Amino acid sequence: MANPPLQSPTNPHFFQPLLPGFNTYLTIPVAFFSKHIEGKNEQKTANLRSDAPDKTWQVAIDGQRFTGGWNDFATAHDLRIGDIIIFKHEGDMVFNVTPFGPSCCEIQYPQSHFIKEEEKDKNDHENENLKPETESKSSFSFDYCFVAQVTASNLKLDTLELPMEAANSSVLNKRFHKMILVNKEGNSWTVRLRFRESSGCFYIRGGWRRFCCDNRRNVGDMVVFNLVGDGKTSPMICICPEEECSEVMSKHMRENKKTKRRPKWVASSSSRENRYVTISLTRYNFRTSKLILPAIFMKINGINRQNEIILMDKHGVKRLTKLVKDGSKYGKRGLGKGWKDFCEANDVLKIGQPFRLELVWEDSVPVLKFCSKVKVETICD
Repeated sequence: MANPPLQSPTNPHFFQPLLPGFNTYLTIPVAFFSKHIEGKNEQKTANLRSDAPDKTWQVAIDGQRFTGGWNDFATAHDLRIGDIIIFKHEGDMVFNVTPFGPSCCEIQYPQSHFIKEEEKDKNDHENENLKPETESKSSFSFDYCFVAQVTASNLKLDTLELPMEAANSSVLNKRFHKMILVNKEGNSWTVRLRFRESSGCFYIRGGWRRFCCDNRRNVGDMVVFNLVGDGKTSPMICICPEEECSEVMSKHMRENKKTKRRPKWVASSSSRENRYVTISLTRYNFRTSKLILPAIFMKINGINRQNEIILMDKHGVKRLTKLVKDGSKYGKRGLGKGWKDFCEANDVLKIGQPFRLELVWEDSVPVLKFCSKVKVETICD
């Protein structure tokens, strides 16, 4: 079960682990925001202060985020990915902020660390490593990201296998028996960490199902995680912010296409070949707002009686789309509302541009995944 942010009757608290992209903004947990901030802050600003310097930083509040001015505070305190920050609400939108390093010890700053703003640029290089040696930047790894897919199988087994590459990370070793899952709001779930000798992979169990349930992750959803740790304390996998995960997701999909690329679909007894279909947009598609699928492709793959289908674009974004009937006798069927957005996301919203799709199944729901554009060859006499 999730460990909720710390609360106090007099001075409510919340904490946040710093994830990639934290220097741009920091997200305020939903529960804290709705109870203590929403509708109570007409100025849309907050004041942050710590115990170290005699200074207050004013930051803007945009929705549930600290934005403008947050970077100045983070830079002044040399905050880094993996640090854990506790915010204590003193009232009147004033927060006392206490930073902790990845070893869960409070970070102690020498007074000389907080220099005047006008001297900051001059001394940036000199003050690059002012954090205590016990919180050495080089000892803390945070740069390994991976994509995990929620499946019926791993939910049933309450187990998620980590990529083989994760075993090479300095963050993980066989001495660890626990791992912490952290979502974007800073809530955490503790799970068991195990190593499977037969596959050479780490896996987690006893909490994965709860994590997915609490975060409303369903079968077929993909989650980008960042592996965080120092090799000495329990490792964490943290959900990456949306701004940071798009590149990782795109890379995952590109690698997926390379390993799963197949010849153009043709009618055949081979179920592997039948999963693929090549489509070209026509004027009829735009006139009727329907993208018609080949009848034989629908029949052979058993989707001619389905009412809905999921479209997954090259970024991993999914769209639930109706399978609509076409023609006076309804002998043909195609994709209804949503196919134009799907084609636009894949850069194929153009008449005559062929592209290849692959059919996969998620439980009983068909999914059409975008594979690639198909090169049009021009034959010259």
